[in-house]
Amino acid sequence: MLVEIIILAAVAGFLFLRLRDVLGRKTGHENPNDWFSSEPTTRDAGGDEADKVVQFPGRDSTAQPLPDDHSDISTVASLESDVGQTFIAAKKIEPDFNAIRFIDGGRAAYEMILMGYETGDKDTLRPLLASDVMESFEGAIDDRKEKGLSVDARFIGLRSSKITGARLDETTNAMQVDIRFDAEMIVAVRNAEGEIVEGDPEVVRRMNDLWTFERTLGTNDPSWILVETGD
Repeated sequence: MLVEIIILAAVAGFLFLRLRDVLGRKTGHENPNDWFSSEPTTRDAGGDEADKVVQFPGRDSTAQPLPDDHSDISTVASLESDVGQTFIAAKKIEPDFNAIRFIDGGRAAYEMILMGYETGDKDTLRPLLASDVMESFEGAIDDRKEKGLSVDARFIGLRSSKITGARLDETTNAMQVDIRFDAEMIVAVRNAEGEIVEGDPEVVRRMNDLWTFERTLGTNDPSWILVETGD
């Protein structure tokens, strides 16, 4: 039993450190209930995907590109596009910036934050959210608890994640990157009597969200901050 506990603790620590490479705290004043739009969907993941949507798994996020190697950028955007040109400029400030590693961390954070909110896991949310946003989330979670509501939630998976925009302030080196997430999730809210009052435990809902991350390049702080969410 002791060995199992040590192994689980090591795995948890590894996941947290990897997440910190791509984001730190979330800022803004969004209502947690308005974080995403959702609609019922089937489990069929077919259909046309937009060009340059990053598919996963299968990418080696540990590989460090050479200074003039932009293969990571070309994987997620055309080098001639605004996103591609912004990422190339970012590498001039911070040569080890890697577009694939960034979106890998963004995907992991997306699932962790959504599930943390749905299940009321404040310990998971706290290191990922700014203090004012954490206060808002805690209010929503506590309100649910006071009403005797509980949530059954299951993250089915991400169908795709796509970098849709990027901006770099060359005066401050502050960079913002937009990621469009297309995911599936099951959520059912039950009252104190166990009756379903919202959602359906048998229906998969489609999630389509646009999140914006920000970080100042060239600093010792590796944390990306989630500064905006929308649909």
